[in-house]
Amino acid sequence: MALANTHVADERRSLFTTMIDWLARIMENHPQTRQLEKLNRMSDEELAARGVTRHDVIRHIFRDRYYL
Repeated sequence: MALANTHVADERRSLFTTMIDWLARIMENHPQTRQLEKLNRMSDEELAARGVTRHDVIRHIFRDRYYL
């Protein structure tokens, strides 16, 4: 039986890929992104207790930055 590895890991990464990964890490660690994840994990009843509907979660999180 013969085995072949079709995936070759390239240790050299392009500048573009490195920048995209860096920006993704910044966005994932942003407080508003964490708040979005927290509210998305809540049930509709828990959101209603906070006075927010699932439809308005984005508007609620970015209310201080954007007029949505």
